Amino acid sequence: LGSANNHESVEDFKRTLNSAFLYAKTVTLGHTHWPETNTVMTRNRRIGCSMTGIAQFINSKGLHQLKEWCEGGYNHIQDCDKKYSEMFGVPRSIKTTSIKPSGTVSLLAGATPGMHYPESRHYLRRVRMPNTSDLLEPLRKAGYPIEPAIGQEGTAVVSIPVDAGEGIRTIEQVSMWEQLSLASFLQTYWADNQVSCTVTFDPETEGKEIKNALNYFQYSLKGISFLPKLPAGAYPQMPYEAITEEQYKEILSQIEFLDFGSKSDQHPERLNPPDLYCDTGNCEIVK
Repeated sequence: LGSANNHESVEDFKRTLNSAFLYAKTVTLGHTHWPETNTVMTRNRRIGCSMTGIAQFINSKGLHQLKEWCEGGYNHIQDCDKKYSEMFGVPRSIKTTSIKPSGTVSLLAGATPGMHYPESRHYLRRVRMPNTSDLLEPLRKAGYPIEPAIGQEGTAVVSIPVDAGEGIRTIEQVSMWEQLSLASFLQTYWADNQVSCTVTFDPETEGKEIKNALNYFQYSLKGISFLPKLPAGAYPQMPYEAITEEQYKEILSQIEFLDFGSKSDQHPERLNPPDLYCDTGNCEIVK
């Protein structure tokens, strides 16, 4: 599911939910190569319609409206589950909603990832890919910063400059307790699967409070992760790194139009791949 902040109204949001749920429910009708997995999937029909761009939604519409959209959206999904489960002749799903990390997918919608706040208004989003990837050369020609991945031989790291938008609160302005409260809020009003949340905390001022925080929130969260705020990051080449507006503009000035069209030109055979007939792990190529 795309960013909740990209919808004009709750009715528009529900229309998206309907399409997202129908797709997810349809996926459960397929079978995998593992009988054990098929048995569980057939019994549970578990899916997870997820929201992203939560921080932007709160910034533009407020927490109360988020509560209304969560409750209205969740109830709508239960109606969809009843309708489509009867239509397909399958059991209703034991779980239907979630908040997933949603890093790269959120970037495509111009949204902040899941329920997380951005490192800063301007930041680098790092993406890892193998050195053999056909995507690297077009990215290099366009001017995106690319460097070898530290500790991962044969892997490259591409840095993408991002502007999260004017007025958005950053992780430096959101306390550990507020992040936990938001995760609990979403677990209460939206997600019946686990909310994915990595709480960023200040080791000096908040580190000693983690034990007390877990004691309080153990009753309203299914799981939680913590990541310390460190000047140089917890480890090299982190997925997100705050940069200044000047650094953002400087990197952006070096980037030109990105054209992936040349990728298929290098491998014309991929434009017309052969038909494959697969059975029990073996594929017959029909020439």
